[in-house]
Amino acid sequence: MTSPQPPDRITYDLEEALDLLAALEDALEVVAGTDYLGVVAEVESEVASLHRKLGFDHPGGEDGR
Repeated sequence: MTSPQPPDRITYDLEEALDLLAALEDALEVVAGTDYLGVVAEVESEVASLHRKLGFDHPGGEDGR
């Protein structure tokens, strides 16, 4: 079982960091433009990845918060 508190440190490898940066840059471009729903889904995917790295996922989908 994981703690409901985030870890003191997480690590991103270069590919993960570049993926996150690309998703955020895409979101900025789309928000400045018109069609934002596709980018919102992409950003949500990256945020979900960060959520898992922070240890908030628990079996059964409960995040403990």
